[in-house]
Amino acid sequence: MEDWRKLAAEAEQRHEKIPEKRKGPDLLLRAIQVLSFVTWSLMLVVILLVEKAKPEPETFFDRWMDLSTQQGWNLDLYHSAFLLMLSVMLLAFLGLVFNSVRRRRKTDSWRVNLILVFIMALVGSVHYLSLYKTLG
Repeated sequence: MEDWRKLAAEAEQRHEKIPEKRKGPDLLLRAIQVLSFVTWSLMLVVILLVEKAKPEPETFFDRWMDLSTQQGWNLDLYHSAFLLMLSVMLLAFLGLVFNSVRRRRKTDSWRVNLILVFIMALVGSVHYLSLYKTLG
């Protein structure tokens, strides 16, 4: 048991002796950061578009005052949100490809936010495609 710990400690010491050649964020890391920011910004726009496109529920006051509400989905806004979700998926996938190229060292990690925004856009696109026939 002692030998195993000694070997592990020696390996860690060898790792510490390797000088760090990276001076700071390189072009690839900057591109990943920019893609991450852009995808989340576009996803926020998608959420706002879907919120604006969905039908308004009719409340008691709407019926009492004979106010009209939007009865169905605004298909133009919903289609625009779908196209934006496709672009978010493309940009997030591109960021993940850049991340996989960049991920060579033990200290490099996957960008969880790119994975999350990709999954959100994928689920939203599948939801749109499943409702496409019933909406329009």
